[in-house]
Amino acid sequence: MTVFTGDGKKNAQIIHISGFVKAIPMGVIEVTPRKINAGELTADSQNIVPIMIKNTGDAPLTITAIKSMKFKTTYFTGNLVIPAGQAIPVPVTLRPTQSGRFLDIVLVYSDARNDIGRGYKAVLIGKAK
Repeated sequence: MTVFTGDGKKNAQIIHISGFVKAIPMGVIEVTPRKINAGELTADSQNIVPIMIKNTGDAPLTITAIKSMKFKTTYFTGNLVIPAGQAIPVPVTLRPTQSGRFLDIVLVYSDARNDIGRGYKAVLIGKAK
């Protein structure tokens, strides 16, 4: 950092600052597994599938939404608090419209350190019959 103490550059002082910055306590989101196999699903029916969300941070984590990128639907909305170091299964309801391969990319929104407002991505796969 350069500090100017008067007119012109000849009155400048260079100051070096060093130290350690301790991060504020925050939640850190992790979805395990990141690719969730929903297994066999029934087409045109509600299928409940748990998404295991873990907080690997050092402060509580608040999940606010789980949204589908592909189908533009919301699977979960609310304020689900996960304590530091714990994992909670969050049930989502899938409703495939036809039989065959099911694939969706979901975004989990939270106040986590590693979610900067764009959501944490996970993949849902399965087979609808």
